[in-house]
Amino acid sequence: MGILGQGTVGDSGASGVERQRKILVAEDSSITQDLLKLVLSQRGHRVDIVNDGNEALEALVREAYDIALLDFHLPGLDGVQVVRSFLAQSGGGLRPWFVAITADVEGLLAHEENCESFDKVVPKPVDIQEISRVIDEAGHHEQPVQQPSPKKDPATSEAFSQPELAAAPQPRRVRVASALSSKLFGDRTFVRWPDDFDARNLSGRALQAKVQQGNVDALLIEEPATVADLERVWEVAGLHLYPVIDLTGTLGEHADIDCSKLAANETDAVFDLIESFHDKRARIHPDAARSENLDEKILGRMFIADAPLRPTYDGAAPSIVRYNILLDGQSVINHAAKLVEAGFLAPKFFDRVHVCGGCGSSQFNVREECPECRSSDLKDELYLHHFRCAYQGPESDFRHGDDLVCPKCRKELAHFGSDYDKPGTMIVCNSCAHTTSEPMVGFVCLSCGQHTDGDAIRTRDISRYALTDKATGFLEAGNAFLGFTQQTLRFADLPLDLVVALNDQAKRFNEDGTPFALLDISYQNAREIDREYGPRQFFQLRELFLENLRNVLANDVATAGEARVVKGQAFDFAMLKETKPDMIRQQIGLISAKASEPLRLDLGVTVTVFGPEDLS
Repeated sequence: MGILGQGTVGDSGASGVERQRKILVAEDSSITQDLLKLVLSQRGHRVDIVNDGNEALEALVREAYDIALLDFHLPGLDGVQVVRSFLAQSGGGLRPWFVAITADVEGLLAHEENCESFDKVVPKPVDIQEISRVIDEAGHHEQPVQQPSPKKDPATSEAFSQPELAAAPQPRRVRVASALSSKLFGDRTFVRWPDDFDARNLSGRALQAKVQQGNVDALLIEEPATVADLERVWEVAGLHLYPVIDLTGTLGEHADIDCSKLAANETDAVFDLIESFHDKRARIHPDAARSENLDEKILGRMFIADAPLRPTYDGAAPSIVRYNILLDGQSVINHAAKLVEAGFLAPKFFDRVHVCGGCGSSQFNVREECPECRSSDLKDELYLHHFRCAYQGPESDFRHGDDLVCPKCRKELAHFGSDYDKPGTMIVCNSCAHTTSEPMVGFVCLSCGQHTDGDAIRTRDISRYALTDKATGFLEAGNAFLGFTQQTLRFADLPLDLVVALNDQAKRFNEDGTPFALLDISYQNAREIDREYGPRQFFQLRELFLENLRNVLANDVATAGEARVVKGQAFDFAMLKETKPDMIRQQIGLISAKASEPLRLDLGVTVTVFGPEDLS
């Protein structure tokens, strides 16, 4: 994402902004304030900042905002109280699109007051891309003010009730044995189907934030569901990396465990599954965990589940197979083909099936047909051989009442063995009367009705798929394992305070040409060190390298301004103020070598230097 050019951080590019929106930011963190203001301002919006809940309420009453970004734990009135108070004081008209920003999603959902008036929940630390998506989603939402419902006693009413909605009949709940239920639900936190997927509930609108914060143990299926019902699992970032626990027994191989078949004393299997997924999630690289590409999500899911993609027969599916993942069989086959070609999956033959050339289905009626008219209305009939004239034909051609008369020479056939014999049977078509000794084989697609001759039908191999070493390397080490070199800075990788500092430097460069350099630091040998010596060893080496780098930049490199080293999640960074990037590029090899010299293991440090001209 561009940082320089017409503006600075947050330039939305060619897409632009449909219209300017008036946004209120209520946040007591100065870093978050600065970050939100600079990004939203660069997108063309008008942004007002307040520091506490009382100021937020005053601003909302005083001016009409399109969107209000409210921190949940504000000084004075908290975010929920601000919204309730505003709705209570408003006399009708339009209300803002209310967005809760919080590091305590569970606390927000459990708030004693009704908090359903929030339209979205965004977790901390703030993800700029997520904020941008929320602003775009708010779009032209113009909502009439609704009076808040009175505070209810949680002991006598359901949490998060919605008085503005007509009461709907309660969905049927699947019964779970009480012993299993109490043990399973003890101290675990679940994303629940269908409740947490319902956008009418705050828990549904907060689903992304809940998963993003990691406050989840598993996806719990509490009512019968199909793979199509659960498509949103792949849309919620990171949710595919959690185990699927089926209480209904309807998902079959698509779930990781079927609790409907577990006895009350077998629930340790559920806990073992949750812990196994937790341990594997700790090993997956942020590049893979945060990927929005479905192919990479499938790889991540296979890695976390520690299982290959296994096909089983499913007569109800057009592909006639299903796989042990929350995707239909055809989708798995299509995506797996691309991943095999890219070297990420290794196929192993399972079966060969026929495929309709019209719709791709493998559901067929396979039948014997007439070679002339393709009718399947066929019958078997004995055929006779008249010795005298050598005529052969079906018995019905010879039959005249109780007598047999040759249709060729009109002689009566009186004696079997001397006048005629019956050497076999032939196939007779009742539609066109054609006779043949061998019918054709035809395929009629049960999905679209297309007919295909047996000698023209396509086939496809169904395979079992396992991760290759290349896939495992990518999942554990990220894009660096594939030899990718960052040519552009990935905005999402930058810590928030560094984004603010970078924007300040960009402004100075635009105003008076003051140079700066940003170092993007990655570690090519991280995966090997983690595998051979453990993650703690890599963590310690990384910390030591960064400390050495701070000393080298401060004492051994002639930089004109301040040098600041910042640790990120997947990458680390160094901001060099008032420093020409070309000068640093000439010295970067020496800088990296000096900082690495005391380390007992080689981190494989790679440093990319960005200057103002690279970030435009």
